[in-house]
Amino acid sequence: MVTFNRRGGSSSGERPIFSIQKISIVFSVILVSLFLLALRLRSSLAEQYSVSSNPKDNSVSSNPKDIPKNKIVASTRNSSGDSDKPIQVAYAISLIKCSDKQSSTSGLIDAATVLRHSVHQTSMRNPSSGSKYDYKMYAIVHKKAESCSHLLGDLGYHIIVKDSPVQTSEIRGDYLRKHVHKEWCCGADEFVKLFAYTIHDHPIVVHTDIDFMYVKPMDDLFDAMLLPHDSDEGKAARDKVEMEYPDKKQSMPEDIQAYLTRDYHQVIPGRKAAFQAGFIVLKPNQKVFDEYLEIIREGNYVEGFSRENGWGGKGYGGVVGSMAMQGLPAYYYDEIAPNTSVELNGCRYNHMGANIFYDNVPNFIRKYKDLHGKCRRNVEGCEDCRKTDMSLIKNIHFTNCRKPWNCAGCKEDEQCTGKNDHIDPRTADYDHCMQVAKTWHEMRNDLEQQIVALTGNDKVLSEGQKGSYKKDVFMGHCDADGQSGYVPIAASKENMAVTVTKIWKETK
Repeated sequence: MVTFNRRGGSSSGERPIFSIQKISIVFSVILVSLFLLALRLRSSLAEQYSVSSNPKDNSVSSNPKDIPKNKIVASTRNSSGDSDKPIQVAYAISLIKCSDKQSSTSGLIDAATVLRHSVHQTSMRNPSSGSKYDYKMYAIVHKKAESCSHLLGDLGYHIIVKDSPVQTSEIRGDYLRKHVHKEWCCGADEFVKLFAYTIHDHPIVVHTDIDFMYVKPMDDLFDAMLLPHDSDEGKAARDKVEMEYPDKKQSMPEDIQAYLTRDYHQVIPGRKAAFQAGFIVLKPNQKVFDEYLEIIREGNYVEGFSRENGWGGKGYGGVVGSMAMQGLPAYYYDEIAPNTSVELNGCRYNHMGANIFYDNVPNFIRKYKDLHGKCRRNVEGCEDCRKTDMSLIKNIHFTNCRKPWNCAGCKEDEQCTGKNDHIDPRTADYDHCMQVAKTWHEMRNDLEQQIVALTGNDKVLSEGQKGSYKKDVFMGHCDADGQSGYVPIAASKENMAVTVTKIWKETK
């Protein structure tokens, strides 16, 4: 029999053990401690997350001031999670080579400058624009052009240096592999534009060529992309989208992945219209990017001018740029990802002032006399982009009407000093093109006036607007017709630095 003495030892030399009473006491102390700890933890959590004392009401206050700093709240305004900041759209251009025979270096720099200013003027940073969207500028720079990309960096463009996403040697199709390098303008290097799909920090990316400017905000397009398609706001936005084929509005995709326009002035009768590669509005999408690359690597491009030529043998070929960024996106959105894009009215968006009727260009039209004067879209009542009212135009791509910094003010029957800088009456209307050019020079003038007001540097006007050639159109920015007659922006590097930080000041 085991007995306990007062000292906790055992009698008769046996090993000491605890009594049942002591074990019960220790166990009770542990339970009380755990209970007190649980109460303290519960109190802390209730205070941290502002839970209501009413057990039926555990909602968090809708007042931002009442929301704890460590509470995660879903954003309804932008992808950064900050509900107080407006949605920021990425505006991107691609720089594939440093020199371009179509423009002088100073012309290209001024083109990028005025392009950026036009984005600014049509954004929420300019209150008079009425836009609710902010912006950030990007330049996707091919590594071959990296040496001159600092010029864009100085203008506030965020520089993304990339090599061609697919090397020519990777292309399995013989014809494309052997011929894509000859394609206008840049062969396979032009595929660098596809990196626009990988700018994932923004819900929307707008990619254009550098010879582009914005005239009006594109809020309706952005709203229709981002708002639920079946909401009242979403429906209202979709009703405002100006489509190339308005009768297709009812079949608009529920989830719009891209807006694009077509190069109808190149269409061969019975063939597919190519994509106009100078403008696209898209949602960033890695899957789309990867699918594009696989299509290029496969290289299923059929040579020739038949109805089965081009990408996939589906007729997406036979025109300028068809092996690169004119033919590929048209093939992708028509055949690979149908009903995910919307074709915009090309007279209003990506406006080029081009002749989209079957007239006397190109020469093959002589074989199709029955089509003479008809619309290349194969519809009746086609809008003539050569006569579109300037008040209806959202943005402009300077192609058929020539580059404004090339001072193309010469009619065909005039004695022109600038090589190939006259307006071709077969593809564009001279008077309309003068209005188009003036729009760009007015935007440049607006920037110059703001720089002078901010810096007091009168030379921006006295030196930058000293030209006398057709001043009613070119506003002093041209001395003569042609590229050599252009008068560059006269602002100093310091002035432009002030422009980036003050005039184009980012929202906080």
